[in-house]
Amino acid sequence: MHIKVDAQLRELVFGRMQADRVSLVAQHDTLICAFGARYLKLHRENHMVNVVSRKMRELAKVLIEIKKTEPSIKNMLAALNPKYFDLFVTATKILAKFNPHTEKFESPTFAMNIATSLKQCCDIAINLALKKSVYFEGENTEGDLKNMIFLFKTNWKYEISSQAGNDLNSKTWNRVTIIPLATDLKMLKNYLNKRAEEAACNLIKENSDKSAYNTLLETIYCRLILLNRKRPGELQRMKYHVYNDNINQNAETYQEFDTVISTTEKILLHKFKRIVIRGKRGRGVPVLVSQDVQQHVEIMNQHRSNFVHANNPYLFAMPNNQIQSVIYGYKVLQKYAKQSGAKNPNALTSTRLRKHLATLTQIFNMKEEELEQLAKFMGHTLSVHKNSYRLPDDVYQTAKVSKILMLMENGKAADFKGKSLDEIEIDLEEDLLNSNPHETDVTEKDLSEYEDDNFEDDNETRSNSLIANRSNKNLDNKVFVKYEPKRKVRTLIPWTAEQKKIVTEFFTQHIKISKPPKRNECEELIEKHPELANKNWMKIKVFVQNVYTKKQKV
Repeated sequence: MHIKVDAQLRELVFGRMQADRVSLVAQHDTLICAFGARYLKLHRENHMVNVVSRKMRELAKVLIEIKKTEPSIKNMLAALNPKYFDLFVTATKILAKFNPHTEKFESPTFAMNIATSLKQCCDIAINLALKKSVYFEGENTEGDLKNMIFLFKTNWKYEISSQAGNDLNSKTWNRVTIIPLATDLKMLKNYLNKRAEEAACNLIKENSDKSAYNTLLETIYCRLILLNRKRPGELQRMKYHVYNDNINQNAETYQEFDTVISTTEKILLHKFKRIVIRGKRGRGVPVLVSQDVQQHVEIMNQHRSNFVHANNPYLFAMPNNQIQSVIYGYKVLQKYAKQSGAKNPNALTSTRLRKHLATLTQIFNMKEEELEQLAKFMGHTLSVHKNSYRLPDDVYQTAKVSKILMLMENGKAADFKGKSLDEIEIDLEEDLLNSNPHETDVTEKDLSEYEDDNFEDDNETRSNSLIANRSNKNLDNKVFVKYEPKRKVRTLIPWTAEQKKIVTEFFTQHIKISKPPKRNECEELIEKHPELANKNWMKIKVFVQNVYTKKQKV
């Protein structure tokens, strides 16, 4: 005898599920249906229906796989017995495509998440036992279910979670961090503004132009994403009444704060409207709307009734007669990124835009409370902001930490005592100019051209400058060529007392704070003083460094 399937689950989820054997098993297993009903009550947003369907299907796949090994198991409740724990491990490895030779999961996320769903199924079954449900009669005892939960908590990490977690992390180690180019952002913004103006004009001329309405709708959405860097799902589900109720807020409300904000901030306060929408995990997430976007939204709303169902609650509802339809934000942004002519449209995604904002804010010396406000604006916690949305690890470790390693390697770490990583400057231009080129792959054509150009050189010079081993050809008919230029004789030009005085006086402040001068500063000094004509910018910089280094040692 089965308990009644939740009516809301049947109405909202069953119709969305793919019509196959997996869905059939999920819909006819009472415990899996109870799991889906509970999950749906916990996550009541409409877009979570697809998530409920996916999780129910995942449980059904595990059950199907277990039945292949143990046909006597009738349903999920019967499978949740400690003696079948190893079957769950085996089934998960099969579904997550575990390779026993490489000991890696092809789908580590599935392997990580399925245990949580299984533990929740055990919890639901215990509740049924406490309620003396007829569904529970003759099945596993409450003690068996508690033991199963214990096994999932203690043994699962050794069997599945540990390796799956390692596989999941290792995939991100060498992933190249891509953020949008400034030129692409500007190009996209200009393109969106242009398309929005055209669509608004066409809609005003012809109020039944569905294409113009759709273009205006999509460009408004993309412009809000571009300015606010929100998650696409959060913004696309903005409620129509939320926008209308908050967009007309009176700016005079903020008059009492005029004394604590700057003139520029006062202008921005009147220029932008702030609307708070529902974000991830129920957080309130603010959205700023500029005046030009406000005007276009007003035009869109004036013609909304011609294209959108009257009961559709969303601001960005699709122009059709469906009650719950809404645009797919990430697809819309992707479409306009490609149409804009950007060099790298794949970098113009909402996730990378969010990372771009949080990363570049490190340029500014923001206080802790300012960072906290930024994190709230982006809809996450301060710890998430610091761990996931700061300067990417590959950039930080390559560009900043490498400076420490180079200083230690060259024995110069003590010269920069008390300085932050941003204050440490290592000039690599001289090394790049004077260093010997590395071995380079050169084609046969390049080699012949090199020999033709140097045909008149004597044999000794040629043998010193070109070492080629034609027998070491690879599949591309390339050979390794090593260039060994002759060492230049270093000529020392002593500093005069006048030159030392000029440089020391000009860079007094740099010497005080032990900061090396930059190239443009040195060149500016050379232009002002002809006495330094025999010195290049690098020699002046080294001289200044030597001055404050000697003072530190004293």
